[in-house]
Amino acid sequence: MKTRARYLPSRGSFRARAPRRALLLAAALLSHPLVQAQTATPPSDPAEAAAPSFGPSEIRDEHLLAQPRLTLPASAPATLGRGSTSWRASVLWSNSFGWTQDVPGEHPGDRRFLVDGETATLDLTVTHGFRETLDGGLRLPLRWRGGGALDDLIDAWHRLLNLPDGNRPSFLANAFRAQGVTSEGRAFSWDDERGFGLGSAEAFARWRLHLGPRWTSAMIGRLALPTGTGAFEGNGLGLGVQWVGTRRLGGAFDLYLGLGGTVQGAERVRGIGYERVRAHGFVAIAWHAARRLSLIAETNLASRLVRDIDRYPGNHWLVDGGMQIALSPHAILELGFTENFVSQMATTDFALQLGLRVRPASRRGSPPSGPRAPQ
Repeated sequence: MKTRARYLPSRGSFRARAPRRALLLAAALLSHPLVQAQTATPPSDPAEAAAPSFGPSEIRDEHLLAQPRLTLPASAPATLGRGSTSWRASVLWSNSFGWTQDVPGEHPGDRRFLVDGETATLDLTVTHGFRETLDGGLRLPLRWRGGGALDDLIDAWHRLLNLPDGNRPSFLANAFRAQGVTSEGRAFSWDDERGFGLGSAEAFARWRLHLGPRWTSAMIGRLALPTGTGAFEGNGLGLGVQWVGTRRLGGAFDLYLGLGGTVQGAERVRGIGYERVRAHGFVAIAWHAARRLSLIAETNLASRLVRDIDRYPGNHWLVDGGMQIALSPHAILELGFTENFVSQMATTDFALQLGLRVRPASRRGSPPSGPRAPQ
């Protein structure tokens, strides 16, 4: 039986070399003379060293099949300080598209799975500093999913940059489908599971472990509560633990690292079997290009999500990018995107993010780990 003969080979050789290329690229960036020069000259302005810090934009993987599970985003170890409170609102508009069948298009002879649709998530987050080294907060996601309207834009984007398109033009545009068969031959379909609903509320705590002139680290714990409604109910209780660290690379660059894992109940959601335990990791670099502007590039890797969809891919690798604009010493505007350059079969293919973070200026909390807000 032919399986994506025109599609997978063109991506497979790149996918096999992609992790090695990513490591070589990271090594080249860190060894670049500009980065080394920035590292060799620490900031001399005390006011700059006390500037408010915000860190990565915490873009989640809102792939259709990932929505029922707890994920660990790129995060900063900085704490707010005792008595300080921050608020964040963000919108993430994502497109998912992946398939395995004998031929592309709507009428294959053999379809193992087809996931095609869009999601929009409004995240509302509040964080409070209970101690100088301890923050706690609550995240509430309001979600929608359906056929959407991004397919034509994504097709144009792929043509412009000469990126693989997964044979999108062979399928219906702006349609919503999540269907296939399990490895045991049972059919599943989420085609009617669309519309608005409340996602899993998430309580979290950040405990700063170390504060130094170059390195700062923290542990983050997250608890996902089964508060979903409508198409987003039945997700089960989830627990996540994550170590995050940041290293100042001089006055213009910050490096972020993170490693953790999640465990979650409700092994089956609407006919699909999920892995109970997953590993997550990320690497991000922030370049504070101007007084009010930071540019951020990050990559996220996670282990297998779904365990029993026939021929569903294992590891999940995403690339995020964006900018943060300091509107004031207390507010940051976030603009971000997700693009899957390697394999869109199991992760978000394309996403756009808009967010706003507001908080008081830091007094005794962590050192800067995000854009330097204007003084």
